[in-house]
Formats: sequence, structure tokens, C-alpha cells
Amino acid sequence: MGINLLTEAEVADFLGKSVITLARWRREGYGPAYVRIGRSPRYRREDLALFMQANSIVPGGASAS
Repeated sequence: MGINLLTEAEVADFLGKSVITLARWRREGYGPAYVRIGRSPRYRREDLALFMQANSIVPGGASAS
């Protein structure tokens, strides 16, 4: 089983956000789903895709979902 988990730094770079922003999002219950490996958050690529889909904006004001 090839689960490919991304680190917090990789996700921050991918989303163009800081690691601090990702930490704040987790505290606030926002952001992409994640798993904890020990004390470290890890992100699945599928969860990033779902997060981006849920937050897509279509011109004209409608959401993409």
C-alpha cells in the first residue's frame, strides 16, 4: 500500500502559505484534513484535492461543489 503523506512544510509550499498558517488552521478546525504521525501532522494528496475543491470559487459567485 503506497500511501504518500506530505509534510507540513511541503503542504505549506504547495498552498503558498506558511507553516504557521497551517498550524493556526488546525487549531481553528479549518484547512485540509490531516493525520498525526506521533506529534507531526501529515497530509494526504487526496485530502488536499478535496480541500481545494471545497474552496474553489467560480466566477459569478457560485461555489464549485
